[in-house]
Amino acid sequence: MDYKRKERFKDENDDIIRASKCFRFDVRCPTSLGPNDLAALGLGVLPVSDSDEKEVPKMSNKGRSPLANVSNQTPQVVVQAGAGTSVASGGGMQQADANLRKYISILNDERFFLYRRRNTKQNLGEDYFGRLSDEMILQVFRWLPKKALMRCSQVSKRFSQVSLDETLWTRLDLSCRSMRAGALGSVISRGTVILRLAQAHVSYPVFLPESVECGFQTKLQFLDLSMCSIEPEALVELLSRCRSLRKLSLENVAVDASCCREIGCNENLEALNLTMTTGLDSFGVTTLAKKLTKLHSLNISWTHLSRQAVEALVTHVTPSLLRLNVAGCRQTLNDAALEKLVARCPDLLELDLSDCTQLTSEAITIVCKLKKLEYLSLSRCYNISVTSYLQLSDLHSLLFLDVFGLLSEQAITMLQTSFPGVGINKFIHSSVARPTVGTRRTSIWGLRTRD
Repeated sequence: MDYKRKERFKDENDDIIRASKCFRFDVRCPTSLGPNDLAALGLGVLPVSDSDEKEVPKMSNKGRSPLANVSNQTPQVVVQAGAGTSVASGGGMQQADANLRKYISILNDERFFLYRRRNTKQNLGEDYFGRLSDEMILQVFRWLPKKALMRCSQVSKRFSQVSLDETLWTRLDLSCRSMRAGALGSVISRGTVILRLAQAHVSYPVFLPESVECGFQTKLQFLDLSMCSIEPEALVELLSRCRSLRKLSLENVAVDASCCREIGCNENLEALNLTMTTGLDSFGVTTLAKKLTKLHSLNISWTHLSRQAVEALVTHVTPSLLRLNVAGCRQTLNDAALEKLVARCPDLLELDLSDCTQLTSEAITIVCKLKKLEYLSLSRCYNISVTSYLQLSDLHSLLFLDVFGLLSEQAITMLQTSFPGVGINKFIHSSVARPTVGTRRTSIWGLRTRD
C-alpha cells in the first residue's frame, strides 16, 4: 500500500481557523465496501485528478512500503475525512485516524506484506544452567580449578550441592598454602583421597566441631605432609580421622608418641616416610614396627634414633618389608643390629645404610645374605675397607651400588670392571617411600594431585 499523508494548515490573524487532514494511499478497492459503508466510517472517496496522480510518487519494489499491495495494477483511491468531521481540534484528528485504521483492518490480509522485527534484546536474568541436569553441570565443574569451584559453590544452593560431589575432590594439591582453622577439615570431608600438603601451614583445630559429625573418618589414602608447618596436636587430630591411609609422608615434621599411635591405627599402610622427623623415640618406633604389619617401604633416615630405638626397629619391624632407609644412624647402628635386621627381613630389595659410620667390613658379609637385594648404599661408611666391596660379586641380584665419598676414581673404575652389570653411584638421593622424586611436583607416589 502506497501511503502518503498530507497536512495543510492555514493561519489567519494568528488564529487557527481550520485544519484539514487528507490521507492518500493506493489500495485495491474492495467490492464488499460501498460508499454507504465508507460514510458510516466517517470516510469518503474522492475522484482523482491528473494533477493528483503526478503528486503521488511511484515507489520501486525495493523502496516499497511494508504495507504496499503486491499487485502492480492498483487503482488509486483518495480517502478524506468526512465533511461532517471536524479535525481542527486534537480529538477530531484522532477520530479520523481511528476511522482510517478501521477501514484498513477490514481489508483482505492477503493483499499486504506483514513484517515482524525480531527482538534481539537478551534477557539477562534468565538462568541457562536451569535447563541442564545435575550431571551436565557436574561435567562442567570437572574442568574448573579448585579455586573457581569454591566460588561457584557460593552462587546458588544447587551449585553448592553439585560442587560437593566426591568426584570433584578426589585429588587435591594444597602445597605452599596457609590453611586457617577448620579450613582443611572442611575440604577433606568432601571425600578427598589424594592430598598434597607439602610446605603448607595448617592451623589448629583442623576440624571444627560443627563441620563434622562425631566419629567422622576421612577417605584419605595418600597424604603428603612433607615439610608442613603443623603442630603435634593438630597432627594428632588429623591422623585420628584417618584410618584408610596407604602411603604417608611426614618428612621434617615434629611428631610424638600420640602421633605414632594414630599412625599405627592404619593397618593397611604400605609406605611411610619419616625422613628428618623430630621427636621419634623408642616407644614410637616400637609402636610403628609392631602395628604396621603390611609396610613394604620405610624411610626413617636422619631421625637421630637412639640405640634403644634402633634395637626396637630391627627387632619388631615387619618381615614383609622390601625397602628400608636407615641412613644417618652414625653412632647407633652397628654390625650386630644389621645382622638382626637381615635375619628379620630377608626379602629386602633396597637398603640404604649411608652415614652409618659404625659399620665395618663385616657388614658386607652380612649384606650378601640378602639374595634379592637390588640396591645398596654404603656412602660415607668410612670403616669399610675398599677391598671388602669385591665380596659383593657373590650378590648376583645387585643392580645399583652407591659409595659416595669413599673411593677414588681409580677404585670406582676397578669396581665397574669387577661388576659390569652394576651401576655405580647413579643415585644421589634416596627415593625410598618418598612422595616426590626429582622435579615431579604435581604427583605423589606416581599419582596425580591435580585434575
